[in-house]
Amino acid sequence: MSTICWIALLSAFGWHAAEAVFNRPYEIKLQDNGYNLLVAISENIPEDTRIVDRLQEILTEASQALYVATNNRAFCAVVKILIPKSWTKKDEYLPAGTETFEKANIRVDVPNPLYEDNPYVQQKGGCGVEGDYMHLTPKYVVDKDYGQMTWGPYGKTFVHEFGHLRWGLFDEYGFDDPSGESYPHFYRSSTGGVLPTRCSAKVAGYHQNMVTGARCQLNPETGVYEPECRFYPYFSDNQATGSYMFMHFLDNVKGFCHSDPEGDPLSYHNREAPNKQNVMCQGQSTWDIMNKHQDFANGANPPRAVNSTVPRFVLLQESDFVSIVLVLDVSGSMQGEPLQRLIQVSRRFIRSTVSLGTSVGVVTFAVDASIEHPVVSVTSQAVRDGLIASLPTSATGGTCIGCGLQKGVQALEEVGPSQGGILLLITDGEENRDPRISEVIPELVTKSVIVSSIAYSQDADAMLQTLSLQTGGLSFFSGTDESTALDNAFTTTFEEKAGTNGVKILSEDKTISNRETYSNHVYVDNSVGENTTFSVSWLDGQRPRVTLGTPHGLMITEGDPLYDVTSDTITIEIPGIATPGKWVYNITNNTPNDQDVTVIVTSNAVNDTVPIKVTAQVSAVSLNYSSTQPTALTIFASVRKGYLPVIGAVVKASIEKPGGEVEEIMLLDNGAGTDVTTNDGIYSRCFFNFSKDGRYGVSVKGDNSQGGAGYIVINHGRRRGMRSGVLPLDPASGFTSGDDVQKEPLEPFQRMTTGGVCQVQGIPSGGISGQDMLPPSRVDDLVVVEVSYANATVTLSWTALGDDFDQGGPAHHVETRYSRHFDQLADDFYGQALVNQSQVLQGSLTSLPEPGSAMTIVILVPDRGHNVTFVFAVRMCDEADNCGDPSNIVTANLEYIPDPEPVYTNDTLTWVIVGSVIGVVVLVAAALFISCKFCRSKSAKSATQPSANDNPAYNHTV
Repeated sequence: MSTICWIALLSAFGWHAAEAVFNRPYEIKLQDNGYNLLVAISENIPEDTRIVDRLQEILTEASQALYVATNNRAFCAVVKILIPKSWTKKDEYLPAGTETFEKANIRVDVPNPLYEDNPYVQQKGGCGVEGDYMHLTPKYVVDKDYGQMTWGPYGKTFVHEFGHLRWGLFDEYGFDDPSGESYPHFYRSSTGGVLPTRCSAKVAGYHQNMVTGARCQLNPETGVYEPECRFYPYFSDNQATGSYMFMHFLDNVKGFCHSDPEGDPLSYHNREAPNKQNVMCQGQSTWDIMNKHQDFANGANPPRAVNSTVPRFVLLQESDFVSIVLVLDVSGSMQGEPLQRLIQVSRRFIRSTVSLGTSVGVVTFAVDASIEHPVVSVTSQAVRDGLIASLPTSATGGTCIGCGLQKGVQALEEVGPSQGGILLLITDGEENRDPRISEVIPELVTKSVIVSSIAYSQDADAMLQTLSLQTGGLSFFSGTDESTALDNAFTTTFEEKAGTNGVKILSEDKTISNRETYSNHVYVDNSVGENTTFSVSWLDGQRPRVTLGTPHGLMITEGDPLYDVTSDTITIEIPGIATPGKWVYNITNNTPNDQDVTVIVTSNAVNDTVPIKVTAQVSAVSLNYSSTQPTALTIFASVRKGYLPVIGAVVKASIEKPGGEVEEIMLLDNGAGTDVTTNDGIYSRCFFNFSKDGRYGVSVKGDNSQGGAGYIVINHGRRRGMRSGVLPLDPASGFTSGDDVQKEPLEPFQRMTTGGVCQVQGIPSGGISGQDMLPPSRVDDLVVVEVSYANATVTLSWTALGDDFDQGGPAHHVETRYSRHFDQLADDFYGQALVNQSQVLQGSLTSLPEPGSAMTIVILVPDRGHNVTFVFAVRMCDEADNCGDPSNIVTANLEYIPDPEPVYTNDTLTWVIVGSVIGVVVLVAAALFISCKFCRSKSAKSATQPSANDNPAYNHTV
């Protein structure tokens, strides 16, 4: 759960990075104090113009609140609202250009089943790293009374979420996420007493058990209140002015917590509170992080008075169809196998990937460019055949990439506006003719033409990533001896724009020895199965023999009606819905030489079933080493079933290095090292093993062949789940007990995707891995598991990290320090007491477990008793004494705490049962009383019995 692993290590390092390649959000810009934003409504939402009206009301309110919260430094200037193409066309809807739902900063979509209507931001990066998107639901947007009564004023709620989205802030309250991530609601202050996790500390209120309604009781094992205890603010006369990342809905909260001792004391940062903001940002206030962001750093966008904070709204609507022009390099360097593979993949793309209604054209370029086939709507097999026939057969001459781009725009404009059209550019070399890429980019941007680029060799022009970045396209890398990377790039470009439910299950290149048979299998799960296609392609030599076995044991071979053969591809299309399960394929090389084959398996979602999908991205499209300081590329992969995270999958990234070497690393979702949040379905890992300058292409495979994956479900009939979304007015409404959360297992599945490309420069001779200069990542999940007054011990636990960031073998040793005062440890970690092995009763400071494992130590502390509290922090180090930053700080109280008193619940059912029992007892007592009185009346001399009320120890209760 740390900040992206290289951020803290770059103070003396020059580097250049851009947003992640896939799902890259619409670029938010702050110019003259005004933001521009993209809001999009999902195609899954039925037409309801109230959503559009309410969005304008919400963003208008939010703009004013944002202006106040940033001390007059920012507001919403322009807001684009993207209307689904399935909604009624209206004159006021302008045609969309590069804007898509997947790129929207704010999404209006069906609820995430885990969080229902709770607004939230998807964050995968660390402190100060912008979020991916803000998620709102139609009910939240339209039902104003419901939204305000649950989460508070819309404008203030938006500002809270914008803090996550734009500035990479985190929540300042405790929470329990259904995924298992949690931050305590209360903590033991090092100066004494149990305090609520809050910012500022001036927010007034009271605490109580949200389940029983009783007063909170201390837990002897932790020294703080029981897990069901919550802090309830006073809604009237609460003087605190901060913070927006705590309880934004309080009337007097107008800004963010700050660390200026001379600033407003009512919003002064509480760095001791163990909330996610303090843990992830090493105790820095939200305002500190905002001031380091490019929006405000170095005095950018200083406060100024504006005439109005009301945004200008622009309503856009996507076209019903997708237009793609293949812009293919046919210069001399493409002659031979590169051109063969390019044409083979282009044929497969036109024949199988492009859906009916898509408009496709073909342009080639060398010294100049030409339109080989005009843009035409794919309406039949005959149209597909015509496009395939227009593909080039030879290559010669120089390279004028700018010519190809201009000709691609011309092809789009010959059939209509070019706005929103896609140019899929493939080239293997550097441009050597005018016009250059840099000269054409302004025209492309003006005309809103998207350019996705494929660098088809290490020698491809270095401007390709910049071209795609500035036009809103995607960047890819494919070696000239690969077909799968090239095919993945074609497919991803189409799906990113078309938003299809197509899924790539398998994609592999394989060299089969002469006369040998290659056998493998692939799983088709029940979330897909429609239009399932098995494809085997080759370049040279005799056609291989292919057999495909179904899960029921049936064999499909040559001659079967499903078995289709073209000049270089065998395709088996499964009619109807493919049987879920294990499909086995065998490929036999019939030639006396080795044979290169490409195997691709695709399928579509079945009816309304939500398929499991994997998307991937890299943290930067370029890295530039200019010193010996270490850095790394972070690879992210999201595995989801709709909005539900898929956890427990095996996710691996393959990185193709310059020279063709491929390295594979496992991506993790354990909330340690690079991974920010445990069990959120986003798997990540650092990669730093750069061998030399060049392009590093990334592909990702998600796998559940062992059956350990599943997704989280919640019984919403009892409680509502809540994660890093905005805090509701009622603290109890976000409670999810362990009994409410379940993991729904998934059957075996496989998925493949591409993760983009990163251009790396300045690699020292011999590469990076040979130099032991990389420290372990920072520990940021340190927790106090148990405190024992009787034994004077504290049990600490955290996730062990690797020798180099989050990789390699175990770290060499752990340095653990402690103090009696939080500020001393926070300000001077190295000057505080060091835990030695003699104080460790269990565990070890030097024999550390494998990275990703839980690490626990039991420490004997030097004191205990009234008002005795210790604070701890750790850092992990390697053999060369490269150490990570100090961890988050945890507090342990060594006072004697008696066992809690019994709590009588006020649960309705319990009182009904108790009432029934009391009723029965009263009736029985009455009967006995009458009987005894009757008996006593027969004996005048019977002894007088004392009443219960005569007993001085009797305590009457009802």
